[in-house]
Amino acid sequence: MTCSVTKEKPQDFTATGDIGTNGGKQIKNGPFWTRTRDLSLIRSGEPVKLRNYIDAWYNEQKLKGLTEVTVYRYRQQVEALLNEYPVPSEFDIKSFLTKKQEFGACSGTIANYVKAYRSFFGYLFEKGWYNIDPRCLPLPKVHNRERRVPSDEDVAKLLSVAYTLEDKLALLLLIDCGLRVHELATIKIKNINFDDASSLINGKGGKSRTVYLSETTVKHLREYVQSLKGGYLFPSTRADAKSSYRNRTFFEKRLRELSKRAGVEHITPHQLRHYFATYTLSRGGDIKAVSEMLGHADVTITLKIYHHVNAKVIREMHRECSPLNMEKVSGRSRLIHLNDSDAI
Repeated sequence: MTCSVTKEKPQDFTATGDIGTNGGKQIKNGPFWTRTRDLSLIRSGEPVKLRNYIDAWYNEQKLKGLTEVTVYRYRQQVEALLNEYPVPSEFDIKSFLTKKQEFGACSGTIANYVKAYRSFFGYLFEKGWYNIDPRCLPLPKVHNRERRVPSDEDVAKLLSVAYTLEDKLALLLLIDCGLRVHELATIKIKNINFDDASSLINGKGGKSRTVYLSETTVKHLREYVQSLKGGYLFPSTRADAKSSYRNRTFFEKRLRELSKRAGVEHITPHQLRHYFATYTLSRGGDIKAVSEMLGHADVTITLKIYHHVNAKVIREMHRECSPLNMEKVSGRSRLIHLNDSDAI
């Protein structure tokens, strides 16, 4: 489908009455906006309030299996748009995204906004309540930026200033398992297997996976859970909390404070996930195994993100394993030593 955008005045949504027209045909209005064959909207006499549809859309997205973090982010992005354009046209949406770009939003952030708007307006479009076809909102090409990965020294400094057992354990789990922050927050004590040194993780999209724990992490876990009665490993202590576990904002704030205390550049929970992956791959870890440990849906995602690390591993492996590379056989390649001919 080809979509064209012209800088025309947004559609007038102020008409009232019980009868609308479509190509000369009168159409009786229902309780909602009615999408007609030519995608125009017919009003029922009441001002359209897109906010009224957010809760229904929000709940439907959760039922589809999207993570709570993703759906909540989508909701915030939709609400940000509606705060500026209560009844947005396609041109309004693209203007809003352009402003985000001008204020420094990267292509990945813009892509997330587009995904949110495709989801919300796609829902309204399918219900026949609004006339913006989400296919008219193209996804921008996302330019892969090399992730900032903390150094070994900075991670060591971070651990050295984690004075509480909760802070120390949160860091160890992020570093040891490469967890997403929401996965860290929602670990349940019953899902930890101390005998097997493993834990079941509720991953992205509701997909579970098993991660394995180092002796150091298990040692701190045993000590930490003694003071808990069950439930979540990191239970919320706030009386007004929306969930019974610590939210991502809590861990992001703690990492910011610990980074400042350690005197290092701000390290985020997700950067520790990158640290885990980069460290493992750079020491010869199998890319498929790392992909499974990270909970990626496909190994190509891991390759795309960590291609620079994998390339270094391949280069080093070739240097050590190539039949033509030098070995300690008279200071020459073993293959050349065995077959000293001009053909090689």
